[in-house]
Formats: sequence, C-alpha cells, structure tokens
Amino acid sequence: MAALNTSRQNVIILIALLFLQLLLMASSARGTNASKRLEGWLNRLSSPVVVVADWGSGAVADAFSSMSDLIDAHRRNAALATEVGDLRSEVEGYREAYLENERLRRLLGMRDHLAPVSIAASVVTSVVSEQEQMIVIDRGLSDGLRTDLPVVAWGGAVGRVVSVGPGHAKVRLLSDPNSGVAGLVQRSRAQGMIFGLGRHPLALRSLDLRYVPRFSDVAVGDRVVTSGLDGIFPRGFAVGRVISVVEPPDGSQIIRLAPQLNYAAVEEVLVLLDGRGAELLAGPQFPQGRP
Repeated sequence: MAALNTSRQNVIILIALLFLQLLLMASSARGTNASKRLEGWLNRLSSPVVVVADWGSGAVADAFSSMSDLIDAHRRNAALATEVGDLRSEVEGYREAYLENERLRRLLGMRDHLAPVSIAASVVTSVVSEQEQMIVIDRGLSDGLRTDLPVVAWGGAVGRVVSVGPGHAKVRLLSDPNSGVAGLVQRSRAQGMIFGLGRHPLALRSLDLRYVPRFSDVAVGDRVVTSGLDGIFPRGFAVGRVISVVEPPDGSQIIRLAPQLNYAAVEEVLVLLDGRGAELLAGPQFPQGRP
C-alpha cells in the first residue's frame, strides 16, 4: 500500500512539472519578466530530479559495464583453465615417456651385462584368472622367438614362452599354477622347485618352493634365485625371498616366497634367446638312420 501511494505521488509530481514546463514555454513566447522568474524557479525545483536521473543512468551504465567485465573475465578464466589442462596433460605425457625411457634404459643395461643374447619386448595385454596367469608380448616368430624361451625383467625372472605367433607370443608367469622353475636358496645352496599358487588368493603375491629336503638350511629372508637345472632359465635370476618356513614331521619343507617382481606391473621384458641349457638337457641329436 505504501509503495502504491509513493507511485501516485511520483506521478502527480511529474504531471505538475510538465504543467509548469508548459506555462514556462507559454510565458517565454510572450517574453515577460514573470516568465523569467518562473523559469528560474522551475529550474531550481527540477534540478534534484535531473541529478537523480543522471545518477540513475550512470549507475545503470556502470552495472552493464561491470557485467560485461565479469563475462569477459569468466571467458578468460575458462580459456586459461583449458590451457592449464592441456599443459598438464602434456606434462603427464612427458613424464610417462621419461619413465618408459628409464625402464628401457635399465632393461638394456641388464641385457648388456647379464643377457647379451636377448630381445626386448613390450607387454601388450595380460590374462589373469584362477586357471592361468599369462602376458602377451609384441614379439613373435618373425623376431626369432620359440616356445620354452625364458623371459625376464629388470629385477628378476618373469616366466617362459608357451606359444608363439607371427608377431606376438604368450608368456606363462611364474605365478601360474602350471608353471615351474628350478630354484636355489642363495645363502645355503638348498635347491627345490618353485610353483605358482593358482587358485590361492595371494597367487600374484606368493610362490611356493617345494621338494626342499627337510633338514636343509632355509630361513625367513633368504633370497631365492633360478638354479639353471630346469634347462629353461640360466642360473642366478632373482625369483623371491622366503617369508615363511614350515617343517612337517615327515617329508620336505613347505616354503613360501614373496616374488621379486610385481607381475601385474611388468611392462617391458627381455626374452632370452640363448637356449644352451635346454639343448644340453635334450640329449644328443643323432643323424637320421642312426640309433
């Protein structure tokens, strides 16, 4: 109600000012002193209204200017955010390339010192289930690969090649339940066979060293390496460390190993092409027609 009354008062004041303006125009046409006095009085009366009108128009102009500045700032911020995101992605790409180069550099250094007759390969995909644990690499028949070649990575043994295609090969990991590699306790020289755990929930994080004689000297923390007696792996590649030893009343010891490698994180490997151990165990090859 108060707002309505205020509106009416404003309308009345506006009408009165218009009426006085008309009188001023009429008096100016006659050029009398009264018209001059009326003009001065009307100017004094309307000056506050003009000031308020000027202030209002200025405020509106400032508001529109501020809004325009805010829109421009928002656009600039959005553009900067996009640029920062692109730069961050570029930096991550450089970081990934740097890490890959570091891994390859270590792998090549390992090849030069430990496995000169070998070929580097990248892991394409992996197959990890209760029945099998394997990886697929991007090397195959065209690169000279064949079955039963040992595969290693920076830090230790990975597995062996079980099938080969023209441009890829499948590698059975040491953690696979069907794997097996001859192992050696580096400190005491006790020997046994290393197997994957298969269905065990810790299959990717544990291995078993079996067929170790009951009275062999094996302790928690001992390092286990390949012994070379299986004809697949050369001697000396790390497999894992002993985390538990159980000595049953009869039979061989039950020894649990923590793998040297995280098989799920392996990205680059070396395939050892020197199969001299396997050839020695295969026995002599006689010419056709001889016993």
